[in-house]
Amino acid sequence: MKVKQIVLLVVIAGILFTALSLSGNQATAQENLFTNPGFEEGHFNQDGIPEIAVPNGWRMHWLDGQTFPRSNGAAARPETVVWNIKDAPPSEQTLFFRDGIYALKIFKGWTPLYAALSQDVKGLEVGRKYRVAAPIYIDIVEEYGSRKKAPEDLDAGQVRIGAGPTGSAWLDENAINYSGLWTAGTTSPFYLSYPIFIHDFVATSENMTVWIEMGSKQPYVNNGFFLDGLSLTALDEVDPNVAQTNTSSGAAAPANAAAPVVSGPTSTPAPTATPRSDGAVIHIVQAGDTFWSLAIQYAPTMGITAEEALVAIPALNNNPAFFNPGDELIIVPPGAVATPEPTPEPETEEPTPEAEVVESEPLEESVTDSQTTNGVCVIVYEDKDEDAVYFLENESLLPNAAISLFQDGNSKASYVTDGINEPFCFENLEAGTYQVQVFPPAGYQSTTPESWAIAVSDGVIIPVTFGLVSAPQEVAEADAASVEPEATVMPTAETAVTPEASSGLGNFSGLLLIGAAFVVLLAGAGVFLLRRG
Repeated sequence: MKVKQIVLLVVIAGILFTALSLSGNQATAQENLFTNPGFEEGHFNQDGIPEIAVPNGWRMHWLDGQTFPRSNGAAARPETVVWNIKDAPPSEQTLFFRDGIYALKIFKGWTPLYAALSQDVKGLEVGRKYRVAAPIYIDIVEEYGSRKKAPEDLDAGQVRIGAGPTGSAWLDENAINYSGLWTAGTTSPFYLSYPIFIHDFVATSENMTVWIEMGSKQPYVNNGFFLDGLSLTALDEVDPNVAQTNTSSGAAAPANAAAPVVSGPTSTPAPTATPRSDGAVIHIVQAGDTFWSLAIQYAPTMGITAEEALVAIPALNNNPAFFNPGDELIIVPPGAVATPEPTPEPETEEPTPEAEVVESEPLEESVTDSQTTNGVCVIVYEDKDEDAVYFLENESLLPNAAISLFQDGNSKASYVTDGINEPFCFENLEAGTYQVQVFPPAGYQSTTPESWAIAVSDGVIIPVTFGLVSAPQEVAEADAASVEPEATVMPTAETAVTPEASSGLGNFSGLLLIGAAFVVLLAGAGVFLLRRG
């Protein structure tokens, strides 16, 4: 009897272990605070208007018969549809739908359009920073021909996100903390693409309204926007000095300190190389080497950071387009001291013509200080179908890709992906022109441009997505070798960054599998011992 009791206790312990593993991992997942974020929970006709279908939990707002800054005429009330995927052509079923079988379509042709989607959110922690992530497909078409033609006017379409105490009036910039404006002049790709727009705000009230606004200033043949898979998540930053806003008056929240600069993780370098008799340090290229791995390995030898070495090593070798195993690369030239001074900060220059910043006016003259930190958010994913479009359902984030941020040819910051915690954001950037470059891990090559020209403006976080695909080793080495950042013509393929991809589901599944296996083994042992008993 004692043996049977012991076996039963062991089996129960295994079941409890699995259950605790399940509950522990669920607690770490990010909770989406929006109601009906993917529009799967029904919809209604707002104010009894048949042409205005709105997902449950949300409200629509629009300008009708009114102009707005730089609009070419008065805006008209849009039409909205909560669109079922079965009603979409096959080519659009993988284009506009990101979460389930419904997407929200907002559109109007031959007239300017300005509209917003809003939701009241309750139970926020005053002083905590929250992040809104809004995937929006900008379907603005100047004319139809053999294919859709995107507008040449970079400032025609615009998107912005805001948050204010519940009870604030729409467009009241004294009460609503707005992001800056995203346009085709600041975000590439923009037209006919599906970027995700990210806005951070500090809660100044327990109950707040989030506004997602979009507009087109020109009476194009089609002014349309598709939304799906919105999210609102709590971040780890809390400012205890933020006071509760008086929601009845809709007073503006006090200005808050900007978030601290986020630095990328550091990597452990390889042992310091031994110089030759003439003082030179030469590296013999091995299979799997990339400029990023060499920068990490030889940064201590060069006496500079890995980010600076990422620029210095190619420069010492005449910026080769690629290298092959057996090639010799100069790390430290003969007679040089292996501790060069760090590269000085460059003087501020005008943005390059390729990524010219287009200024946009706010909707009102008075604008409050934004709590959004200027930045660039990046992800790297495995582009299985090689179409340069990220789909959460069947394409996963990739670890061990290095991403560097350059300005005027000098490295500003770097980050190495882990495939779990992306998107990663380079924050608190000064307004200006930057270039973001990915360095694929060994065995991968890019399906999207490896270098993006980005125009950062005040209050705006720019999304950048890099797609990679498995490739033969020698191809991956050649692709990873291009280091000198160059402005690249942006593709018009859809890009998207999805915060839900960083939920840590892979880690949870592994732990659950281990727990399940443990229970099976215990059960088998229990049956064996019970039979013997």
